[in-house]
Amino acid sequence: MAFNEDSSASGHDEPWIQWFCGLKGHEMFCEVERSYIEDGFNLYGLRACVSNFSDCLDLILDRIGPDDSDDSHLTQSACTLYGLIHARYIITAHGLDAMYNKYAAKDFGTCPLVQCQLQNVLPVGLKDEMGAETVKLFCPKCSQVFHAPPVRSRANTNGGVDGAAFGTTFPHLFLMTFSNLVPDPLPMGTSYIPRVFGFRVHKSARQKHRSTTPAIAPETAATSMGRTTAANLPKLENNNGRNNDPRAGGDEEGVDASRTKGGKLPRGGRREDAVDGSNHGSKRGGGTGDTPTFLMENPSKRRRRGGGST
Repeated sequence: MAFNEDSSASGHDEPWIQWFCGLKGHEMFCEVERSYIEDGFNLYGLRACVSNFSDCLDLILDRIGPDDSDDSHLTQSACTLYGLIHARYIITAHGLDAMYNKYAAKDFGTCPLVQCQLQNVLPVGLKDEMGAETVKLFCPKCSQVFHAPPVRSRANTNGGVDGAAFGTTFPHLFLMTFSNLVPDPLPMGTSYIPRVFGFRVHKSARQKHRSTTPAIAPETAATSMGRTTAANLPKLENNNGRNNDPRAGGDEEGVDASRTKGGKLPRGGRREDAVDGSNHGSKRGGGTGDTPTFLMENPSKRRRRGGGST
């Protein structure tokens, strides 16, 4: 809770609750009725939340004087206890009425959004636990949550008023109770439109520019695009263990140059005359039969078949 030694309770004659609500930055607090605090049922479960619960409660109810409680730690604990009691009180019938008067007086402030046209806001906590979040402002017109204005005071050194002093339920229960205060929502076409020299800025102009993609190596690009290049072709071997890599300049038509005279086709030999030895049960060259071996037809058989000589 926003409090330090410079705003201690010592030396004041007013009740402790009035002194606390009168501190700078505590304008959103309402004064909790004494009868509500004295009812032990309303304080159920709070004893474990603060240390010196009984002393803090006596300080809040003015059962001990300010001079008797000249202890900053005790006063800080009393502020925390009052904040927890306050969160329970403002969702009761009397508490809602007290907050209604402060809402009408604009003690909570107005919405900073231009389109809301100074719509009154309500305090809200994002968490119900102490020390988690500071108090925020809820606008019922745009349904947005905003940070509360900072309080420039030496007494506000703990980061602002704790949001648990108002809780997550209050603003919504308040609008359900006083439904006549619910404003009309913002129309769809009232959002701000950015312009440059009168022209509307396209959405793509506000997007982050991606860094330039680095250049890809030709081999990597060919592989990624599924292109077949000489560098990507697999190396094949025939039955003789010879490399049939097309880059090595081997026979492209599948004819074994070692079985021809001088590496040339015999006279009259044609590509269509090549016979797959595997189809005729031939095992020449030590082939296994799994990989086909291409052989040339014997020229003498051709002469006999043609009935003449070449």
